[in-house]
Amino acid sequence: MSRRFVLLTATAVAAFGLTACGAHATPAAHAPPAITPHAHPEIVPITPPEFAPATGAAATYLAKKVGERVGITNRDGSSAVVDFWITKISVDPTCDPSSHRAVSRHTVVLDVTVTTYTDKVAGQRLGPFIVLPGVINPFSLSTTGTIGTRVIETDRCVTPLKKLPSTYVPGHAYTGQIAFATPYDTGKVQVTQSSGYFPNGNVGWEWSY
Repeated sequence: MSRRFVLLTATAVAAFGLTACGAHATPAAHAPPAITPHAHPEIVPITPPEFAPATGAAATYLAKKVGERVGITNRDGSSAVVDFWITKISVDPTCDPSSHRAVSRHTVVLDVTVTTYTDKVAGQRLGPFIVLPGVINPFSLSTTGTIGTRVIETDRCVTPLKKLPSTYVPGHAYTGQIAFATPYDTGKVQVTQSSGYFPNGNVGWEWSY
């Protein structure tokens, strides 16, 4: 056997050995990527607002008695623009002949008196006489009872004898009624302020019934 043949044979064997080593690479080189499980989102129960405890802003309502006046002042606090007060609160009066009270609801009727004075800065875009109808309004009231604060509901039992006006002018007195439905036969009814017109920075007033 010639020396050249021996060298060629040795070279071929070495090449085969390298190829074989490549075919049997370490398992880590071809291992599938690790799978990271997706984290499941945390499920947090949500308490409906109407059943939430009466905390926060509700805690700053000023308690008032039937017949006690409350007022809206000029923005500088110098004088009253409006006084209003609840003269009577009736719970579950007799329904109209053609009406009925909703199941698990109670009818509350407020008798309200409003007195208006002079607006020192008349013509404001959001002056006191502009915001007043939205403040003394059945849809702006709320009630608080045993399960928290709830927005009131439309009553289907009684028709108010006299509704409060939708517009107010200085130097007049007005009387009217507000009727609404609530799940509470006893509790508190709140009137929420329009920012900037109520004294002491409170959020409004509340009356027990």
